[in-house]
Amino acid sequence: MFDEEEKIEETQSEAETPVTGGESAVEDISDAAPEATAKTGSEEGAADAAEESVTEAGSEEGAVEESVAEAGSEKGAADAAPEAEGADPALVAALEEAARWKDRAARLQADFDNYRKRQAREREEIVRQANADLLEELLPVLDQTDTAIAAVSKNATDAVRPFLDGFELVRRTFLNAVAKFGLKPVESPVGKPLDPATSEALSVMKTGQAEPGCVVFESRRGYMLGGRLLRASQVVVEQED
Repeated sequence: MFDEEEKIEETQSEAETPVTGGESAVEDISDAAPEATAKTGSEEGAADAAEESVTEAGSEEGAVEESVAEAGSEKGAADAAPEAEGADPALVAALEEAARWKDRAARLQADFDNYRKRQAREREEIVRQANADLLEELLPVLDQTDTAIAAVSKNATDAVRPFLDGFELVRRTFLNAVAKFGLKPVESPVGKPLDPATSEALSVMKTGQAEPGCVVFESRRGYMLGGRLLRASQVVVEQED
């Protein structure tokens, strides 16, 4: 009977022993957990530090690339400068000479255009003046024709009427010919106030036929040539009271 009690006690002792070992294992696990957490935090910190290092390395790499690019640009500018400075002097001189000749040619062209226009104006003026001189010499012939027609018209008979008509035809033909060159008679100033721009007063007389200061008689007709006065009319003006 005592043997059975001893076996029961041993059995209980063996049953209690694993429980004690389990508690020790739990305590060991509990103690190891903070250490694992600390290790995990350390590993995460190391990862963050690694990422920061990579970022810094990328920034440094970008800065290095920018520096290299700037250095390349400076090198290209430095290479271009010697090329510009080292251009062929003969070529530079030839280009400058070509530019000078081009400028000179442009100036000569402008001078020639001005010369041509000036020559055209001078030629027109010479022709106009030549026509004026010739026509002015022919005006006395026309004046005599007018005087003859006026004299014959006062006492024209049937016998002289054909001759009078012939003189008038010659006069009209002559006026039509010179009109092509711009010659035309000044409008008769008789009965109008004296216009010094187109008329020349020969004398003043009291006739009572017109208002004082108005033209009463035209002794010689005036003519215009191309809008200019070629010869002024010669008139007699009514005397003022």
